Amino acid sequence: MPRPKAFDPERALDQAMQAFWAQGYEATSIDDLVRTTGVNRASLYGAFGDKHALFLKALERYTGAGLFAALDLDDETISTRDMLSRLFDRLIARCLDGRGAGCLITNTICEFGARDEAVLAAARRALARMENALDLVVRRGQARGEVDADAKPREVARFLLNAMQGLQVIAKVNPDERALRQIATRTLATV
Repeated sequence: MPRPKAFDPERALDQAMQAFWAQGYEATSIDDLVRTTGVNRASLYGAFGDKHALFLKALERYTGAGLFAALDLDDETISTRDMLSRLFDRLIARCLDGRGAGCLITNTICEFGARDEAVLAAARRALARMENALDLVVRRGQARGEVDADAKPREVARFLLNAMQGLQVIAKVNPDERALRQIATRTLATV
């Protein structure tokens, strides 16, 4: 009979996600993951597979708990402008939180590019999920008369997603709050 797990896999996955998020894939060693999670190497491998498999699971976890998960898309009382403004505020705060972590998906795209098909597929799924959430916000705004009815929601969503991703890349090399807020303000003025 197999021994029961002596650790909480969900907690360990969250901790591994934090390590990858803070350091990136290449800079995070298995020893770092053992230290961060408090789970021995054999148990990590047994529960999650190798480092690459754990990273993919961490990306999926992040996508479910990321910035867009914090949006209350069911709250009909929040205006489109306020919802998008809050989103950019959270994004800027994350970029400036002192850790410089930014967005795990953006970091992963910058680190991997297109060299790993599994990571690329996970990043595409995450971006598609973000784009779909933005599309929903734009459509809701149009239904309320808060967003130009002639605007194409998918195009606006892609524009917003592009601005968010670009802002995070810029924040990596120039974490100037004033500049980041100017980007957000200009972006929101177009919606």
